[in-house]
Amino acid sequence: MSIEEQAINTIKKLSLEMILRANSGHCGAALDCAPILYAIYHEAKVCPSQPNWINRDRVVLSNGHASAALYSILHLMGYDITIDDLKDFRTLGSITPGHPETNTPGVDCTTGALGQGIAVATGLAVAETMLNTRYNLKGINIIDHYTYLVCGDGDLMEGVSYESFSLSGLFKLNKLIVLYNKNNMTIDGSTDKTTAEDIKMRFTAQGFNVLDCDDNYKNIILAIKTAKKSKKPTLIICNTIIAKNTMYQNNPQAHANPYNEKEVKKLVASWGLDTTPFCVSLDVYKHFKTLQNKGEQLFALWEDLLKLYKRHNISKYKKLFTYNPQQIAKDININFNKSDISTRDASFKVLNVLAKKDINFVGGSADLSKSTKTELTGLEYYSAKNYMGRNIAFGVREFAMANIINGIVLHGGLRGYCSTFLAFSDYMRPAIRLCAMMNVPSLFIFSHDSVALGQDGATHQPVEQLESLRLTPNLMVFRPADAVETKYSYIYQVLNNCPMVLSLSKTENPIFSKAKYKDVSKGAYIIAPEKDRYKLNAILIATGSEVEVAMRTKKLLEYKGYSVRVVSMPCRELFEKQDKNYIQSVLPSEFPTKIVVEAGVTRSWHSVAGRFGYVVGINTFGESGTKEELYDLFGVSAVNISNIAIDLIKRNKTN
Repeated sequence: MSIEEQAINTIKKLSLEMILRANSGHCGAALDCAPILYAIYHEAKVCPSQPNWINRDRVVLSNGHASAALYSILHLMGYDITIDDLKDFRTLGSITPGHPETNTPGVDCTTGALGQGIAVATGLAVAETMLNTRYNLKGINIIDHYTYLVCGDGDLMEGVSYESFSLSGLFKLNKLIVLYNKNNMTIDGSTDKTTAEDIKMRFTAQGFNVLDCDDNYKNIILAIKTAKKSKKPTLIICNTIIAKNTMYQNNPQAHANPYNEKEVKKLVASWGLDTTPFCVSLDVYKHFKTLQNKGEQLFALWEDLLKLYKRHNISKYKKLFTYNPQQIAKDININFNKSDISTRDASFKVLNVLAKKDINFVGGSADLSKSTKTELTGLEYYSAKNYMGRNIAFGVREFAMANIINGIVLHGGLRGYCSTFLAFSDYMRPAIRLCAMMNVPSLFIFSHDSVALGQDGATHQPVEQLESLRLTPNLMVFRPADAVETKYSYIYQVLNNCPMVLSLSKTENPIFSKAKYKDVSKGAYIIAPEKDRYKLNAILIATGSEVEVAMRTKKLLEYKGYSVRVVSMPCRELFEKQDKNYIQSVLPSEFPTKIVVEAGVTRSWHSVAGRFGYVVGINTFGESGTKEELYDLFGVSAVNISNIAIDLIKRNKTN
């Protein structure tokens, strides 16, 4: 048996032992992917001691249920994953979770939900072309790497794979190499139950170079070498048999963990390996050490190249490797001339200032740049003929768009945004969740953020979307009230480098110029204090366009002799993180008469309004009509809110 075959069998051995020990996992894909992953790391430019090297080849395991095989080879390659970490597979607090996550050394992308890794890998490959074109000098290529994507039958069934591969082919991402583990098996059985498409024809039609091979590592390596000569992205179809040469060969049960201890030992012995659990031969470690040393040498050569690059063009070096968010935030010093402006239009102005100040800022929309106002004016569009372009036309592909932006930002060296209507954020939800999970600072810009968009009707009028986005952990959701709050929302994202949603209105609103960054950065602040500092009858809390409604309500109530405070809450998540003293100063817990106003579902706002408060919102779908008609219909009007406030003030006074 060759050392290469021993290495592949060791990956299989460790994978089965990890799954057996955890009594949880997916054996079939791990066994199938062992020769595929070995071939990739045999050819890949990686340096285990420098897992974040910007010019490393990226490896994305979209079929993340094969994670045991990935962790095994990362351990063998010398990444900071120990045998004990392998033993802790799928246990609480381990760095070897059930599906790959970016907090594990050597894992380039969090994957698991099938298909998403495909789109993120597309983004990684797009980022390479952008940086390669912008920053490489003649004869000094500091950005020049491949993106390897491993996927399975299930990945290719997901719609996001079609969206992503369409763009990969269109953009001629020839450094994207897709290795498809084609075992024709999913959990429920043979794929002939669920698909009849010709994969070769599909990928050829999408602009791919298509290669075919078996599961022999030599043939896979040869296919990878051939792929690197192509001017197109390449699909390598690796024809495998699930659980080949085991007692569960071609059996859908092999997808999970059917092997018992006796069966695992029998298999390991048949591979000519020591049956002692988690025992790896010295020869195998030495073999992988040679691959590791190759990576160390490549990194050392790159470091020398980088020094040469720095001497030749210090300006470009600084633009790529020196990011100064404080200076960029300071430079977003924009004033708004109009007294009334939609937050969508204000965002357009800020976005374009930001793009001028940060030349590594890129993005686009899902065929709605004119409506969401997210086109970077005067800048070119990204294409196969122009990798310098900073505007990206994603087409009507919201899910892929969000994941591709995640990949672009995850790559390093670039910042990115994407946009569509808020109602269509439903198409993007898994990608936004993945972004928050990886803590990738992607910016999701959503316009037309309430029923106020008008006659398009209920299908386009978001009601529940904003609140559901707020439920996502580690995601900042901003809904600014005016142009000034919009500017400071952008500045918050620049300074805090966080996953963020920006929810914007189509309708014009007055500018409340008293807002400062310190106000917006705390999530909520008193935008209009009560008239009588010794008397407070009601507190109105609002977001976005409804702040203007709250301000008009305040005037009506003051005319009737009431003292009213208005609080703008552009980001509830941020406000909830403030210290108790600040929260008390804005919304005293003992004060009963609080009224929340937001043109969306009300459920989560009751904690803000309190037991004796009230929430004005919309708990049904929208209707076709003008903003005024719809606000009147749903009670989001100054007259209705003032009546509610008066009734509440009287009731709470009685209580």
